[in-house]
Amino acid sequence: MKRGFSLIETLVATAIIVMAATGPLALAARSLGQANYIKDQIVATFLAQEGLEIMRNVRDVNGITAISGFQLGACSSIGTGCTVSGTKLNTDGKTYEVLPATSNPQFLKFSPVTNVYDYTTDSGTANSIYSRIIKIDPPPSGGKEYKIHSKVTWTRASGPRSVDLTENLFERTKW
Repeated sequence: MKRGFSLIETLVATAIIVMAATGPLALAARSLGQANYIKDQIVATFLAQEGLEIMRNVRDVNGITAISGFQLGACSSIGTGCTVSGTKLNTDGKTYEVLPATSNPQFLKFSPVTNVYDYTTDSGTANSIYSRIIKIDPPPSGGKEYKIHSKVTWTRASGPRSVDLTENLFERTKW
């Protein structure tokens, strides 16, 4: 009589090995998904913080040039907000390009050469998954404290996500 494994024994052994390997593989897949989510969250938080920094710089430039308030045109209308590039300056070399926000999100572009997110359309840049809207709530009558909202949104397979940071800035009219 020949001794060996029967087909049923082989199938049972294969099933046990597959079940033993499924747990670690599922854990690895979930860990990769979490790592991507965390990366997206960190980038979005930095982009939202950059939006607040841009508004602080706009306030400071306006203070230096003795312009009262933020005077941002597109950002001043409550509800719609604006898009402001962190790197694209107007021709004066001091103020940022400010565009009104639209119903369709304007995605930040990403340059893999410089690792910079902005709204430029230079060659080599491609749309990122992030869009940023900055809103300014004017102060109450006679007040000098503006509320700035910087919201970054993005979408992955798990659905839409967002980071919304808020900061209060006082108007600076003279230095």
